[in-house]
Amino acid sequence: MKKKVLMDVDTGIDDAIAIMMALQSPEIEIVGITTVSGNVSARIAGLNTLGILNIMGKHLEIPVMQGAAKPLSRKIVHVEEDVHGKKGLGNVNLEYSQQAPFLRKGGKISQFISRILANYRKKEVSLVATGPLTNIAKAIIEDPAIVDSLSRICIMGGAYGLASKVYGNITPYAEFNFYCDPKAAQIVMCSSGARLNIVGLDATDRYLIVDNKFIARLDHQKCKAAKLAKSLLQYPLAKFGRFNLPDVFAVGMLEKPRLFKFKRGQVVIMQDRELWGHSKFREGKDANIFVVAKVDENAFNDYVFTRL
Repeated sequence: MKKKVLMDVDTGIDDAIAIMMALQSPEIEIVGITTVSGNVSARIAGLNTLGILNIMGKHLEIPVMQGAAKPLSRKIVHVEEDVHGKKGLGNVNLEYSQQAPFLRKGGKISQFISRILANYRKKEVSLVATGPLTNIAKAIIEDPAIVDSLSRICIMGGAYGLASKVYGNITPYAEFNFYCDPKAAQIVMCSSGARLNIVGLDATDRYLIVDNKFIARLDHQKCKAAKLAKSLLQYPLAKFGRFNLPDVFAVGMLEKPRLFKFKRGQVVIMQDRELWGHSKFREGKDANIFVVAKVDENAFNDYVFTRL
């Protein structure tokens, strides 16, 4: 039986590739997608998501809702145009179907998620979150029972110094997703009822590097996903020479958890001055949070190319 999954994304380049990997998986069925401001605005993330679904032939099957435009935290972080391009997908422009079931602003995220969860058994659906956690925190505030209905939540966010001595990318102390909305991240970290699998930059920056070798390997793949991934990656590779794909790890944690080694404990998100968005991990046996400490690098890389 396929793993049913909701995705919450701020669709830039790595989110787009993560979505494609999930769509290509014989083990995953995406049942809905919500978008949040992060790499780009929630609206542009929604349009980018529709474009990915359209090119993959899934635009009429998967409902997409535009979510939070602003964080719960007081500070608003400017979108990452420098990394992902003005519209989030580098130099790639994707068309989307006007018939796609795209829900614009106005509805509550909790209502959208609850309507989808009502179609499945309790604990049958998981959530994969690859952007700031604003939507998920708002859903928990609006309807705390949502978390108890989910099987697990797989999150790309933070940096913990477990897999490598990396603690941030937008500042020396903070990873972008949690920096955008540390208040929301803390709300999610304090939730109970579902297992939280979290992968931080300390793992994602170590175990998967996009460079010319990565692109050469993509050249051997002939499907639409591989061709689109190669096109998306041209922009950051031309600009930086190499790139990371943190968000694909969130999908991997759901589909192939055996490729990851976790440490169990609590996560605290700082909201003070220079430590804004910093994630602290404290090991403990009674928590529902599992943070990645190691990844089977060769197997994970093979998994990514298999899905593309």
